[in-house]
Parts: sequence; C-alpha cells; structure tokens
Amino acid sequence: MSEQQNKQYSSVRSKPVGQRTLGESWVALPARTRIQISLAVTGIALAGIYLSDQLERVLPPPADKKPLSEGAAKDVPPP
Repeated sequence: MSEQQNKQYSSVRSKPVGQRTLGESWVALPARTRIQISLAVTGIALAGIYLSDQLERVLPPPADKKPLSEGAAKDVPPP
C-alpha cells in the first residue's frame, strides 16, 4: 500500500462512525471482511437466479396472454 493510500485509509478510520459516509465505512472495513461480504452477496444473487430458473420450470407462466410482440397491451395501472 502506498503512503498516500495509507494516509487516506487512516484518515477515514479516525472519523467517528456517525460522521462517515457509506463508502467511507466500507473502506474502513478490513480487506478480508469486504471480500467475504462481496462473496456472500454474489452467492445469494446466484442462488436467486438458480431458484428462479427452477421455479419457471415448475410453474410456467400462464399461456392465455399474448406476448407483447403480438400487440398485447401492457398491464399498466390507471393514472
């Protein structure tokens, strides 16, 4: 880590927690913790994609609606 980066990192960590922005709080976390949080969020997102694909196979969308490409109107609530 360069001296300038180290100086910026220590200045963020010296701020009281209530005065930090979300980005500053993120930077103040140790690198290992940031990686673990990022991997956890990515894992949850991948699990959601996989589960939604599985649910589409089990519960297909209703066949009685025309696709938008065939001129069906979008379901838009009234103003």
